[in-house]
Amino acid sequence: MKAIGLMLLASMVLTSALSRTAEAQIVYTQVNVAIPVGGSYNLDVNGDGVIDYVLQSKFLQEYCQSGDEFSWRLTAIPAGGNDVVTSLNQAGSDYASALPYDAPVNSSQNLYPGSATMAELYWGACGIGMLGEWLNQPTRYLGLQFQAADGIHYGWAKLSTVAYVDQDQHLHASTLLSGFAYEVTPGAGILAGNTGTGTP
Repeated sequence: MKAIGLMLLASMVLTSALSRTAEAQIVYTQVNVAIPVGGSYNLDVNGDGVIDYVLQSKFLQEYCQSGDEFSWRLTAIPAGGNDVVTSLNQAGSDYASALPYDAPVNSSQNLYPGSATMAELYWGACGIGMLGEWLNQPTRYLGLQFQAADGIHYGWAKLSTVAYVDQDQHLHASTLLSGFAYEVTPGAGILAGNTGTGTP
């Protein structure tokens, strides 16, 4: 009788462990990609050969009433049907959130399907300023919602950014993509930085 009870208990524990494993399966890709000013990176989150996002670092020369104006902009551009997590305080915002480690990425977040500004620095004849949550952030996460053949998936991309204008009005900017991940189960959320192994 005791042996049967122990076998039943062991079976229940094993079933519970297996169901937890099936619930959350994360695929993590470690990379070390520098995105230079004027460059971009095509992000295929799940490795199916379809570009899900383009991360773009762009320098622009513009004009204002007083003369030349310059700007540097880092943007996340989703492919059709995909979204990025945007400012948690503004529905419909086109500014991508710089999520901290362990922040949830799921359907309850504000999602934006268009080109989302991560960081912008501008300077010149009409002044100097900055926009976005990503400027000079050493490690933050871009929340992703993307379409795959089996449905909607959630993921993240880990980036660091530095940008400033020196005393001679020269731009210095760097963007580093160091990894990305997604939840294999369609519709299941993910925590930013979660690789499935506990190591961000």
